[in-house]
Amino acid sequence: MTPPQSVPTGDANLGALQGVRILDFTHVYQGPVCTQLLADFGADVIKVERPGTGDWSRQWGPFVGDVSLPYAGLNRNKRSLALNLKDERGLAIMHKLVTRSDVLVHNFRPGAMEKLGLGYDDARKLNPRLVYATSSGWGDEGPYVERGRGGHDMMARATSGLFDGVDKFGQPAPAGISADYVAGLLLGQAILIALLARERTGEGQCVTTDLLSAGFHANTWNGTQQLNPDRIDREGHIGAAEKALRRVYRTADDYIELSPTFSPTGFQDLALALGLDDLPEDPRFSTNDALLAHREELNQIVAARFAEQTTSAWMAQLEPQGILCAEVKTFEQAAEDEQVHANNMVIDLQHPRAGTLKVQGTPIRMSETPSHIDRAPPDLGADGRQILAELEYDPGEIDVFASDGVFDEE
Repeated sequence: MTPPQSVPTGDANLGALQGVRILDFTHVYQGPVCTQLLADFGADVIKVERPGTGDWSRQWGPFVGDVSLPYAGLNRNKRSLALNLKDERGLAIMHKLVTRSDVLVHNFRPGAMEKLGLGYDDARKLNPRLVYATSSGWGDEGPYVERGRGGHDMMARATSGLFDGVDKFGQPAPAGISADYVAGLLLGQAILIALLARERTGEGQCVTTDLLSAGFHANTWNGTQQLNPDRIDREGHIGAAEKALRRVYRTADDYIELSPTFSPTGFQDLALALGLDDLPEDPRFSTNDALLAHREELNQIVAARFAEQTTSAWMAQLEPQGILCAEVKTFEQAAEDEQVHANNMVIDLQHPRAGTLKVQGTPIRMSETPSHIDRAPPDLGADGRQILAELEYDPGEIDVFASDGVFDEE
């Protein structure tokens, strides 16, 4: 049975995380991707923003009208509260929210929330059951943290060993996946683990991750080999061809990717599928050691063969013979891929001002509690009155707060 897909719906009462309230102080990318996935599964995510400006990504284009597309892509299903935390009344409102919430999450530099009186120790006193989640650039302690070094996705990729490609100028190039995205996924997983632990202990806790650790851990497959170079006493018999062959080859019209099979007959299977039946018998390629020693010659032969046909022709020839391969697509081409659409990963989001926006769907599918998209990304402060009313402030107080700038509303 195929699990239900993530689809826009007007029913906000369903969701695996229904009843979980999250105070979301995150901005830009790594934090918002975490909280959006939780919001897609029913968590009540209150995006706490600075009055006047809000999340930095609101100011970044490109735009449809006055709607930032990066912001729209990461903040659906959330509510916005633009609260002045420098005003004692704003801080009192936040304290009340902390006591009634399950999770507080932020991705500020270490020390920023402590200056507001909203660090973990402060929040825990207000609500011992609170899961307090943070993601930073470098970690919780250590030399980079001690000197207050700023953090950024590209800095983390460079420092964690993820500049392992080569650009057209022959310079080191970053891996394609953002450390922000990986850190956001890990932070969401940490929150869910802590909520599960709270069911057993009754206590919240502080959970953290960071861009550097996320990027470093993303290289676990090859990293274990690179951490133990002096312990390797032989190459595996399965995989020599995979080490010798390139991952991508130019075809007559585009590019094709070859995936490792780690099969004892993988090289022979590929040679047969390519119509290079005699290649495995060539003394230069007949053993694992020979393959690795003559990899340049091997790749010249294979590259010349791939250049003879189009990518689609090669796909039609190789795939039926069990060769693991794929077309190399741009993001725009991937957005038209039939399997991407079968997974419901491109959906229409209705925005009150921007109209219909195409956005990415939810990459997690659940059979009984599927994700739902109920809200467009909120305007800055759009939900302030509703949230304050839920905290049992009366309409007169809320009017005073609004006129005094304790909270901002669109």
